[in-house]
Amino acid sequence: MSGKYNIIRRGRLRPPSSFTPLKRGDGAAIQAQSTGRRFDPSLILGAAARCPFGLPSVIACAPLRAGEPFPTTFWLTCPHLVKLCGSLESGGAVTELDGLAAGDEGRWTRYHLLHAQIRLLLMPRSRARHFRKHRRPLWDALRKGGVGGAGYSSVLRRGAKCLHLHGASWLALGFHPAGEFFEKNLAPLSCEAPPPVCAPYVKKRKEIFHVEG
Repeated sequence: MSGKYNIIRRGRLRPPSSFTPLKRGDGAAIQAQSTGRRFDPSLILGAAARCPFGLPSVIACAPLRAGEPFPTTFWLTCPHLVKLCGSLESGGAVTELDGLAAGDEGRWTRYHLLHAQIRLLLMPRSRARHFRKHRRPLWDALRKGGVGGAGYSSVLRRGAKCLHLHGASWLALGFHPAGEFFEKNLAPLSCEAPPPVCAPYVKKRKEIFHVEG
């Protein structure tokens, strides 16, 4: 099935999140992008955002890995953005993000609640019923975790934790309580030319779809 997979429950889109199935060559590209980072490719549900060169820049991940919670729903894969987020973190951007969260707790709390909803809606219903009934502590961890699995109150007390997580969520969902911060600081959103780890897959994509240029 092609097109977007919307997270739907009882006929309504709730919450506003979607991802597209991986295209041919995406899996290999994501593995190359993730070199040096610990990531399990079996978690991938689809691409939540793509770069101008057509490669996944954010992927949507399953909420469970080997039967245990995996809290990161949106994973940043683009090497350019990963490096940019790292540089911003080194420059103290997380502290700035913490200040924004402290000044707008209501919107930030709702944003984290939204991520908990997304995580639960991505679970197969049979697994969700099993967790609610037989694995309550893990179920509570899934339903109470916000961006990256952090508890709502702990985020406001201890900070945003990781710019990569919030940047990925901003790109995947198209909005964030600190949207202006990301528009200003997470720029440019794409590289001028694909880095070495991505270049082979951009070339292959052109060959597969017979795109000139």
